[in-house]
Amino acid sequence: MAVKRKSNWYIYFIAFGITMAFAIGIILTFQDFLFPEDRQVATGLTPTGELSDDFRPDASHNFTLLTMIGDEAGAMPQLFMMVSYNAVENTVVFIPLPNGISVADSERTLPNVYAALGGTGAVKAVADATGITCDGYIGFDRAGFLRLVSSFGNVEYDVPKTLMVTDGAVRDAFNAGAQIFSPEAMFRYMYLAEFSEGESYRFSMVGDVLAQLINQNFRHIDSTMLDNYFKIITEVCDTDISQELFTSKKAALLNTVEYGSDIAEFYVPYGEYGEDGSFDIADNSIITITQKCGKTEE
Repeated sequence: MAVKRKSNWYIYFIAFGITMAFAIGIILTFQDFLFPEDRQVATGLTPTGELSDDFRPDASHNFTLLTMIGDEAGAMPQLFMMVSYNAVENTVVFIPLPNGISVADSERTLPNVYAALGGTGAVKAVADATGITCDGYIGFDRAGFLRLVSSFGNVEYDVPKTLMVTDGAVRDAFNAGAQIFSPEAMFRYMYLAEFSEGESYRFSMVGDVLAQLINQNFRHIDSTMLDNYFKIITEVCDTDISQELFTSKKAALLNTVEYGSDIAEFYVPYGEYGEDGSFDIADNSIITITQKCGKTEE
């Protein structure tokens, strides 16, 4: 009497599943090389990370970041600034922010908001005051700022007037006139110099030197340098900027490097200071900030 063999269908099914999983893994690993056209459509970059010939920037490539600069690691930052990039107009706008803009809503200055709630809390406080929600934040201490700016370049700058600066136990001066600012000199000028004319004047000087830094050096940037900037930021700064966000904006940045001219400018908000340390940004100034950030009023 013949013996009926048992079916081993489940063995074939398991083998088929393992084979398919392996094939899918191979495709995902090498998709940039197997389907280079798809990568260009998604990011505007070639498989080697360069700008693709058919890339066209649009409003989806715009972004605004909140930057926070402090002196020592772990200390509260004292200089807050929105940095807005418009991919269509090929512009970068630096917008220094008074620390008191958050007092009306949170009863805390921006440094205290950051100390209590971190970068995410500072982003929300700025959004409450200006109506602009930043796409991310970067917190620099002195070492992080110097490392990033050192990879970017020096700046030729005409100091409008002689300024005293106290840096720890050292007290010296920035003399009026044309000079070359190293990253260290730039930090001391922005963060430690004594601007007797008040905060708005200081913000104008901070915005001006940053705009000069960009305008004098952006032509030298390439794909590899952008990758290096992102690496420095993620390694030494307090930030929530993701690889996905960086990759989605990289082609637009390379496009600006190629086609932009004098791309950087600054804008200083105006309004009224309160006795409680608050700063109420004027409605017209908020409108200007909204426009500078490439947003439309709702």
